[in-house]
Amino acid sequence: MDETIHASAWPYPSVPNHIEIDPTPKDQAIYIPSVSPSHAQMIYAENWQRNLPEGVLAKDLNFLDPANKLFRISHAMTSAGQALKTKKPCIISERDRSNTLVIADSGGYQIASDRLRINDDNDRLRILRWIEDVADIAMTLDVPTGPIARKQPGYRYATSQDCLKETLCHLEYFQRHREPGKVRFLNVLQGNTPSEADTWYDAVKTYKFEGWAFAGVLRHNLYELCRRLLIMAHERQLEDKSWIHVLGTNELDTAVLLTALQRAINRHINPTLRISFDTSTPYRMLSFNRMFTLPVFETDKIVMGSLPVPEDGKFRGSPLPWPWPSPIGNRMVMADYSVTGSLTSSQFRDRLSEVLLAHHNLGALCWGISTANRVFDVYSHNYSYKVGLAQGAAIEIIDRVFESGKMADLIAYKNTTFDRLRHADQFEDGDNGRYWEDLR
Repeated sequence: MDETIHASAWPYPSVPNHIEIDPTPKDQAIYIPSVSPSHAQMIYAENWQRNLPEGVLAKDLNFLDPANKLFRISHAMTSAGQALKTKKPCIISERDRSNTLVIADSGGYQIASDRLRINDDNDRLRILRWIEDVADIAMTLDVPTGPIARKQPGYRYATSQDCLKETLCHLEYFQRHREPGKVRFLNVLQGNTPSEADTWYDAVKTYKFEGWAFAGVLRHNLYELCRRLLIMAHERQLEDKSWIHVLGTNELDTAVLLTALQRAINRHINPTLRISFDTSTPYRMLSFNRMFTLPVFETDKIVMGSLPVPEDGKFRGSPLPWPWPSPIGNRMVMADYSVTGSLTSSQFRDRLSEVLLAHHNLGALCWGISTANRVFDVYSHNYSYKVGLAQGAAIEIIDRVFESGKMADLIAYKNTTFDRLRHADQFEDGDNGRYWEDLR
């Protein structure tokens, strides 16, 4: 392999890889919440049958509104697997497109869980045109390999090669039938082992899209992620790309490591490429009745704390403040959440309660990710880490490896640095893992 990474002038200076009013600095990886259609519709409807927290208006719940003074972000994800048949207006369909960016998933997660089946070109076209209507950036249509690793009963595909074969049909269709320039597509990478990931990458790289998306079990393994990016750099597969997305993660340590990766790529390969990552965790936590608390920074771990929401009918009408900080949590009292049921019933929340809890979780998580980046920015100044020692060591190595461009340098640090990180030896697939911890 050539020992020199090739760098060239960015050929598309007009591509908006940073929204000027976005609260995430342009040199950081961006967390993008995957918003469920039901919540996107409820937030937009603004037709609540009871009072919101004091001082909060219905429009304040729309975090994609650039004029929102309570809490705003500029990026969100939606999925064809969930929203394809949705017709009702929502905060995504009615957004200010000049000040927001929406990434669309093509439905791989739903294919993996057998809730979406692609049978012919009509299905492909329907997803492609939906993506082009709603999104700015999108995943290409792929068939996940994760269910094969999990030995998921009844999965439609028997081997990773079967998944790849079907994915190549999807890529061929998207490449031939897309409307050029309407959406930036990210070529999705899968694979359950390094060898499978190599085979997948070699097969799909001939299709020319605008970026890359990392899926599959290897995406959590930083060594494998860096190995793939170095290969891409040597093969000049990063120079003309605008975006990289890592699917299904919102861990704080992953956030700071992806920021380090973006900065290394910006310094040494492509000065404007952005990295983003997503989960639906703020919404999935509703199923567990959990709320985010505070980020936990220790020498051996960085996690977002969480606890169960207190379930007690006595909180109906209670003026006690919501226990944990967030833009909406700072305005809430327990009575804003606990509104239904008897004193002994666990059914104590309504639809507005769920919207408020999801809003709290999203705001708290975004603050936790921002705080993690701030902490590591300070400690990275002289590489004198007091928390997250394994992550700090990896941050130092990432820039060194991409500066040299040598695979041998990456391999040299595998045992001493990368294998000390979470997910080095075990993998989680999709947004099924729990990306938080109980506060102890």
